[in-house]
Amino acid sequence: MMQVSHNELVVLSAKAFDGLHRHCGESDMIANMVADLEMAGLNGVQHFVNALAFMKNENDGPVQVDAFTGSQLTANLHGCSILCHLPTLLDYTIEKLVDKPTITLHIEQCHNRWLAFGELVKLAGKGLSVKAQWYNGSDPKHVVYVLNAGYILPDIYLSTADPTMNKHSLTIEISKTPIPQPTVTEHHQHISSASLAAAKQHAWQHGVTVKKSDWLKIKQTAGGILVESSDASRLGAGESHLPCA
Repeated sequence: MMQVSHNELVVLSAKAFDGLHRHCGESDMIANMVADLEMAGLNGVQHFVNALAFMKNENDGPVQVDAFTGSQLTANLHGCSILCHLPTLLDYTIEKLVDKPTITLHIEQCHNRWLAFGELVKLAGKGLSVKAQWYNGSDPKHVVYVLNAGYILPDIYLSTADPTMNKHSLTIEISKTPIPQPTVTEHHQHISSASLAAAKQHAWQHGVTVKKSDWLKIKQTAGGILVESSDASRLGAGESHLPCA
């Protein structure tokens, strides 16, 4: 295990995404999605490492909304990670919320849903309430995430997943009014916003603890970008350059 700072995590995660040479997705935004989840103690680095293993082979085209009926939008990522597409989908969904009290975004055939954490937190800062839920396949659990407007961190509820439910979808409800919290008795585990806040405060003070093997995988993915930057620095040493026009 090793300790890294928030800044080190953001910088290396951004370089790792750049190292994939993808057209879709913004590296700075994705790096912050990773860091936001990790700082809250929810294994953002591990989820990112899992995502990196597949993103290099995923479709690298823009996502389309397949259906828009009433107060629900449906999009299909065809097996791709949400990392590259969620910010754009949320922006589009919020545009459709203007004349409605609530709207639901249903994303089919997607992966790495835990990494939606940071983008969903941003919605509460915009005066919106959000409820996200999905069924985790690798570690079978039904995950419910609720964060109301004006609050900083969500409450997360985990229960046994229904084996008949779709394991690769993500449903996000966005509302202009508060969303009720589920009853704790309905779920096996409740991760409170207070516990997430404590984990975040500890991470800011002491850094985050990550597996050396995970850190190495991220560095390896970032390797091409790091080498290019190093070569450029050596070539540019002692030289002056005209500013871009």
